[in-house]
Amino acid sequence: MLTKIQIGILYQKYLDIIKLETIELGCAPTEVRHLIGRLGEFFCALETNGTLAKETNQHGFDVISENGRRVSVKTTAQTSGFVAINKKTLNKVDDLMILQYINNELQIIYFDKIENATNNCRTWNDNFELDISRAKKMTQNKE
Repeated sequence: MLTKIQIGILYQKYLDIIKLETIELGCAPTEVRHLIGRLGEFFCALETNGTLAKETNQHGFDVISENGRRVSVKTTAQTSGFVAINKKTLNKVDDLMILQYINNELQIIYFDKIENATNNCRTWNDNFELDISRAKKMTQNKE
């Protein structure tokens, strides 16, 4: 299991790689979504003082917070559109954290119980889809 220090180091290294890809090599942030997704998991683990799930791409959740809650992390560079939430794995998740990569940094746009998110989603095939602007409004209304 990775320590908090190791997760912090990985977070910084991934952030540096993403900056290199986007700033120096001219890739759009949406083209490095696999890197951004992993960066978001590190960010969530640090924010919740938690640990990463035991398996990469584990079904349902990505991080176990300090208080034992299972967190699904969705990280996007999109400024509009939807974030997909798999209906089939909802029973394995307690909370949802949605992060947005903008201006070379991550911002939390939603962090709350998964049910609060799915109650505000549309359905598409086997997924719920949460509109990014709606997620932001839900967070603003909570504050």
